[in-house]
Amino acid sequence: MVQRCYVVPMARCPYCMSPVSKFDEICRTCGRIITGSAGSSQRVSGQFNTGPYSGGAISGQAPQMMRAPRRMQTRRRKKSKLGKLVFVSVIACVFVFTPANELAMSQWANVSTQIQDLTAPVYPMESTYTVDRTLTMTNKDVDNHTFKYSFAVPLDRTSKGMKDSMWLTDDGPTEADKIQEVISMKIISGNFNYELPVDAITRDISPELRGIEQAIPIGDTETYMFWPGEGDSSDSSYCSFGPCVKWEGITPAEGEVSIVIRYTIKSTAYSWWSDFSGNVQGSSTGISLETTGTYLDIQSRSDHYNRFAKHSEWFKRSDNSYAIDGTNAKIIEAASVIDSQIPEDLSENPYAFARKAFEYVQDVITYGRGKDIPRSGPSCLSDKVGDCDEQSNLWMSLLRTKKIPTWYEFGALTGYTFKTWEPHGWSNVMLPYDSEWCEDNGIVIETCFVEASVDVTNNMWLFKPPTALGLWIEAEDLDSGTPGQGLYDYFYRIWACNVLCSYGETWQTVGEAVTTGGTFTNPQIVEEFKTTQ
Repeated sequence: MVQRCYVVPMARCPYCMSPVSKFDEICRTCGRIITGSAGSSQRVSGQFNTGPYSGGAISGQAPQMMRAPRRMQTRRRKKSKLGKLVFVSVIACVFVFTPANELAMSQWANVSTQIQDLTAPVYPMESTYTVDRTLTMTNKDVDNHTFKYSFAVPLDRTSKGMKDSMWLTDDGPTEADKIQEVISMKIISGNFNYELPVDAITRDISPELRGIEQAIPIGDTETYMFWPGEGDSSDSSYCSFGPCVKWEGITPAEGEVSIVIRYTIKSTAYSWWSDFSGNVQGSSTGISLETTGTYLDIQSRSDHYNRFAKHSEWFKRSDNSYAIDGTNAKIIEAASVIDSQIPEDLSENPYAFARKAFEYVQDVITYGRGKDIPRSGPSCLSDKVGDCDEQSNLWMSLLRTKKIPTWYEFGALTGYTFKTWEPHGWSNVMLPYDSEWCEDNGIVIETCFVEASVDVTNNMWLFKPPTALGLWIEAEDLDSGTPGQGLYDYFYRIWACNVLCSYGETWQTVGEAVTTGGTFTNPQIVEEFKTTQ
C-alpha cells in the first residue's frame, strides 16, 4: 500500500527541500529537526554511538573585554537551498518590474540577509520544561531474566563544562554562568514516584551514596535502584563514568519492564563566540579568531591536552575501529586541504583550523541515517554521509590531527515547540585565549580558555541552545590509563542482559515548555579570514 502525505503548498524542509507539513518538527525525509534545531538519529538501542552490547544578555563585548583587532575578519551567510529559491524569485520580480530595479538592487544586501534569517532555525532565549525519558527492558525468552542498567545523574551545566568556576583572576575565581539547571529528577513507575537527591548525589565532598544493600524497590515491579558512587570499571557495582543510578532486577518472561525518568530543566541559550549572531549570554566575553592563542598555548592550559588532544585515536568500538582517528590517511589529507584555506599568518591559530574544519564537514557531508555501529570519522568522510554523531566523529578526527582537545557530550535534542525529542550526541572543544587578552583581563593564564559546545550537523558553532539537553560530558575512567575508557564504559557497560533481551527509550515533553526572553535565529554563515594589508 502506498502511503500519501498531503502538505501545505510551498512548505519544505530548508535542508533537503523535501515537502513537509507545517505541523512537522522533524523532516520525514532527512530526519532533521526543522523548528528550532536540526538533525539527530535515534538508533534502535536509543543510545548514541552504540553497537552490539556486551554487558538575559548584553549585546556586544563588555568594555574590559574589547581589544583592537589584529586582522580583518568577515562573515557571510551561507545560502540554503530554500534561500537560493527565494533569491531567484526576487531577482525575477526585479527584472519584471523595471522601475523597481534601482531601488531593489540598492537594498539587495539587506534583503538577502533578511531572507537568510527567515530560513534559519529559531530558538528561545530561555526555557523551563519537564520531559519524560522512558526506559524499557524487553525479554523475548520464555523464562525470566535479570538485567542491569545504569544512567547518569547530571550536574548543572555551566559555561565551563560542569565546573563552578569560569577562570581565576587577580581577585579570585570568576563564577561560571549556569546555562542548564536540573530542577528535579524523578523516577516513576505506576504509583511509584521518587525524587532523587541530585545535589547530594553529585556533590564532590561527602556525596550521599546508597549501595545495593540499601536499594529501593520500584513500585510493583521486580526491580530496584541504588546509587553506589564512583569507582573504576573493574568493579561493575560502582559507576565508572561519573555519578549514576543503577536500575536492576527481573524482566518477566515474554514481557517487559519500564521506568520513567522525569527531568525538570531550566536552560538558557549560551554562546562562547564573540561574533555570534544572536544576542545571547556569553558572547560578550566569547572567543574569536582575534583573541585565540596558539597550538602551543593548548599544552599549558589545564589538562585537556594530556586527557584528549595527545591521543590521535579515541574510543575503540566493538568492531575494533576508533570513532575518532587522526592517524587515517584520508583524514590527514582532508586536514591538509583545510590548512590550505587558512592564511599563513593564521597557521598557528587553532580557532582558524577548528572553524574551517566545521565548515568543511558541513560542505562535504550529506546528512543521512547512521549505521548500527556509527561511522567513524574516516568512514563518514569516505561515505560522504553521516548523522549527528558520525559528523561529530569526523570533525573531532580532523581536530586530532592538530592536537586540539575535543570530547563528547550526550543528551537529547528537541525543536522550538518542544514536542519532538531524539537522543543526541555532539562535541565539546577547548580553545585558548591568547596571552595578551588574558593579561589585559587579569586572568590567570592556566585557566584562560573556553570549553565550548559544537554541533556540526545543527550549525551550532560554540553555541548551546535551550533545546539541547545535556546529560553527560565525557569523563575519564577512574584508575584507567586507556584512552576513551570512560566513554566505552558509558556505552558498552551501560546495561547487561542475555541475548534475548533488548533495550529501548522514548522521550516526551510533559505539559508545555515555558519560554522567556524572546527568540533569535542562528543562520549558517561562512567565516572568511583575511590578512590585514
